[in-house]
Amino acid sequence: MRRFKLGVLGKILVVAAAVAVIGGAGYMAFGSGLIKDSTPEHTQDTPVSNQDSEKNNVPETKPSNNNQNTNMDSNTINLSLDEWIGWKPIIDANMGLKTQPDSIFGKLGLDVNINIINDATQSSNALVKGDLNAAGYTTNRLAFLSQKFKESGTDVVMPVYTNYSNGGDGIIALSKYNSVESLVDAKIAVPRFSEAHTLVVWFVQKSDLTQEQKDQIINNLVMFDTPDDAAKAFFAGQVDAAATWQPYLSQAESSTDSHILFSTASSNKLIMDGIVFRNDWAESHSDLVTKFIDGIFQAESMYSTEMKYIREVMPMFATMSDEDIIATTKDAGLANYANNVEILNNDAPTVFTDMCDIWESVGETVNRDLVNTVFDSKYLMALEDKYSTVQANTSKVQLTDEEKATLKDVQALMTKTSTINFMPDTAKFLDNAEAANTLNEFISIAKTLDGTIIQIEGNINASTDTEEGRKLSEERAKTVANYFIANGIDPNRIIVVGNGNTKMIGDMNTEEGKVKNRRTDVFFKTIEE
Repeated sequence: MRRFKLGVLGKILVVAAAVAVIGGAGYMAFGSGLIKDSTPEHTQDTPVSNQDSEKNNVPETKPSNNNQNTNMDSNTINLSLDEWIGWKPIIDANMGLKTQPDSIFGKLGLDVNINIINDATQSSNALVKGDLNAAGYTTNRLAFLSQKFKESGTDVVMPVYTNYSNGGDGIIALSKYNSVESLVDAKIAVPRFSEAHTLVVWFVQKSDLTQEQKDQIINNLVMFDTPDDAAKAFFAGQVDAAATWQPYLSQAESSTDSHILFSTASSNKLIMDGIVFRNDWAESHSDLVTKFIDGIFQAESMYSTEMKYIREVMPMFATMSDEDIIATTKDAGLANYANNVEILNNDAPTVFTDMCDIWESVGETVNRDLVNTVFDSKYLMALEDKYSTVQANTSKVQLTDEEKATLKDVQALMTKTSTINFMPDTAKFLDNAEAANTLNEFISIAKTLDGTIIQIEGNINASTDTEEGRKLSEERAKTVANYFIANGIDPNRIIVVGNGNTKMIGDMNTEEGKVKNRRTDVFFKTIEE
């Protein structure tokens, strides 16, 4: 539904961050409030959909009366958000851009000044300069901006995640492109330096393709300024696939010659949205940060019932009906207290590190060390007594036996396969250490692709197909399944299959061939409706 704009000019500004964010006279209006900036030509609201406001005829966002010049003594949370439905609980808790006395934030004693800024360069510059003390970013964007924060000497902390993309972002393709392998010769439209960019590269890098094949796909990426432009190029027949967002995903799905190759409905953890605070401000206002988090959780009950404030605050929703906005809310899953405990301690560091890998692979410089300090759960833990009994919002896969059988013929986008070898006539690993390393790598990916099915197929080395042999092959698959479950994988995501001797790949007359046959193969399946 949206992601931050960061085009060529934005990239240049980020690279030169330490210079770009220092001093300067003049002001620039972004949504509400006034943010100091050294570029006087920018005097209008940042446009939605990464286009000029004149082109879109978008109504201006109402300004607030708050002074946007943040300092250490200010008790106002000066926050920037882009136009994304997942920020709705914050908008609702505030009852608009400026905190209303009878709002959730107001009753908690907070003063929150919200700015709608669709350009990550502008918002991060303002955060670095201190005109903002908080901003909403994805983990992908945080990794991209990590070097900018380092070079400018700005310490940041992300104490809360508010939502995760739940089908709102993905890859659309012509019908004949149905796997990573099929994309080797494809032209893929990608909005440069965006979450969609990282999504494509992540899948390619995590696949079992050869390095030559991976390089070919990445080198063939066709860069566009926005996801809208990428999608339009796809529907115009200029490219074979595109990384984009809703409503283009649904448009591709309804077409006879295209489909959704992948969406974040199968990987809630790939694109997660959280709030970054300047650490100096957060440390000196820890009680306000905790109250802010509390208010977000309280407002989650309004997510699909209150439409007034999101419509008033974010121009892209101004003319939408209640029904359309409610439908849009399904693109983002909300992260409550229990979700945040898991995300901050486990998922976020993993995704951040993966995103650093991605940005470096396309020539960007990142600050990997930020992972050690940025995800701080101490503000969240201050709410433990209040929310410790809350169950995580989840979209865990629940399958009937019939659905599992159907899934066996579904081709997944993610072609990562892990093979584990076994000792003769047993369900014991041939090499425990090697097996653990292989399976742990797969588990790391599986936790990110948390909406996928994991199929585990056991095999044996035998000349005849017997009931005893099939039982042994199934036991080998169960051994791997139990390892996955013990390491945090939901058993409802796992399909166990005993192939017996039907899928032997090695020569039965050689020891090497026998070892190849005594194995389990582990791979992903996706859910197709």
